[in-house]
Amino acid sequence: MLDELLQQVLKAFAYYVALIVIMRLAGKRLAGQTTTFDLIVLITLGVVIQSTALQEGWANAVVFVVTVFAMHLGLAALCARLTWLRHLVRGKPSVLVRDGRIVEKALKREAISREELQAGLRKLGYDSPESVKLAVLEETGHISAVGADDAAGPATITSEPAKL
Repeated sequence: MLDELLQQVLKAFAYYVALIVIMRLAGKRLAGQTTTFDLIVLITLGVVIQSTALQEGWANAVVFVVTVFAMHLGLAALCARLTWLRHLVRGKPSVLVRDGRIVEKALKREAISREELQAGLRKLGYDSPESVKLAVLEETGHISAVGADDAAGPATITSEPAKL
């Protein structure tokens, strides 16, 4: 029984690592700008991986849930303290608009279309990229922006996750 539970801990660990890899491959879009189709695909992948990692029995289920939850809490605590780890797990913020000009390389790297960017800016109250001093795709997947006319300086308006 103990060997089986230890095996379940190892499988739960592998499951959590696989989820992190999938999240990184999916990019920041997963965190804040998923479409319904993106969400269905990612949930399906998670379920398939879970079904291979979870052994039968209630004790295994408890061990699996506790292990994944503990790993998640531990990783969150480490990410709060270690910037390099947070960037490895979540990615770095990307500047999408600087001084009213769209940064095309960032759009390509983040797999965001001009239309998706403009929709995100409209949600924040900006009618065009030209009216934005700085727009950033944050590591959370949300777009934040500072208007070209904002004299306040560091104040930032943050959008809700865009549904693209």
